[in-house]
Amino acid sequence: MSDGAEVVAVPSAAGLEEAGWAELLGPEDFFQTPRWLGVQERNSGTTMDFLVRRRAGAPVAALVTAWADDSVPWLLARPDAMLARGVQDEEPEALARLADVAQGDPASLLPSLVCGGRHLGRTRTLAAPDALPSDVEALVADAERLAVERGAATVCFPHVDERDSGLVELLRRRGYVSHPSAHYAWLPIPPGGWEQFLAEMSKHRRRRVKLERRALAEAKIEVRVEPLTPDLVPRLGELDCNLLRKYGNPASPEHSAGLIGWIGEVMGDDVMVSVARKDGVPIGFGMVLRSRSRGQEEWFGHRAGFDYDAQGKLPLYYDVLYYRVLEAAAEQGVGVLHAGIGSVEAKLARGCLAAQEHSFLLRLDNSPRPDDGPSADDSPGADNSPRPNNGPRPEGNPR
Repeated sequence: MSDGAEVVAVPSAAGLEEAGWAELLGPEDFFQTPRWLGVQERNSGTTMDFLVRRRAGAPVAALVTAWADDSVPWLLARPDAMLARGVQDEEPEALARLADVAQGDPASLLPSLVCGGRHLGRTRTLAAPDALPSDVEALVADAERLAVERGAATVCFPHVDERDSGLVELLRRRGYVSHPSAHYAWLPIPPGGWEQFLAEMSKHRRRRVKLERRALAEAKIEVRVEPLTPDLVPRLGELDCNLLRKYGNPASPEHSAGLIGWIGEVMGDDVMVSVARKDGVPIGFGMVLRSRSRGQEEWFGHRAGFDYDAQGKLPLYYDVLYYRVLEAAAEQGVGVLHAGIGSVEAKLARGCLAAQEHSFLLRLDNSPRPDDGPSADDSPGADNSPRPNNGPRPEGNPR
């Protein structure tokens, strides 16, 4: 190309800093930071690819992809599971996608190349301020070609924010169709902290929160935000496993503890846990990740777990995952608490803002099946320069 533009593949997350990946990050892109992608690469249970668009030798845009087949357990970003949930909820667009993309069976969407990150919310390409639309399109085209080479049935962008109009328009122009996948919620921390937050609730909600906290106090439940220390890891692994199994995800306490311990090693002081204890024993927790991007500190809720027998009917969920974290965030001058996906109505009732997200799907009807061998010639709209066909690899821990 005349301006020296090209898409290059970075072999692993360890090379992202040197490739200039961090220069492309915005304030909401914590889950696409090099060190978090290093966590995901180790624990994804599949192949991840890191594509960087360069012009005149400088990075201007980037895209991360992950291979999804029926062996990966991260169901909240897997296209077949997302579509099946939409169909179960009788969502009209999901029913349409069942017919026109999934051929009547959500499982036919697999294997799929999942693009923009498999984290829950804000699926997007990264782009510098001077990136051109053609830079982003070159990345998407290269991902589609990679999907064809590996014999994918589909390409999926799982959680595209409706506010990301540029990416939405690009994907629709390239033939992608969509259905709602989630709502993403976030809370701007009020300058007056917890007291202002409580005062701005409705009278009914304020009374309910006070009753919930009184119930926890009477049950002698202590909840506080604290550093993630090695001695906590085995117990948090048990609680994390409980929650995953409750919602149908394969899990073991040992694997959960291994992942939590690895996050602690990688993130250091930038990972905290909100822990509920009864008689000194943790019975619930929420993990919080600290992002300091361009001078702005934001907190991201990541994972959680509970001892459901010990919890009983105690109102632990929002105190552990929301109220205590909000109090601590306000005390430390944090600007935004990202509450993620799920339970959107309850989050809106507690002061959050939210945006609709969509799963965008492209059917690769002419792509070779895995036993046919790779071919780049059928790639929609991409150049056919050779790329290595690494194929999905089985090693790694699932998450």
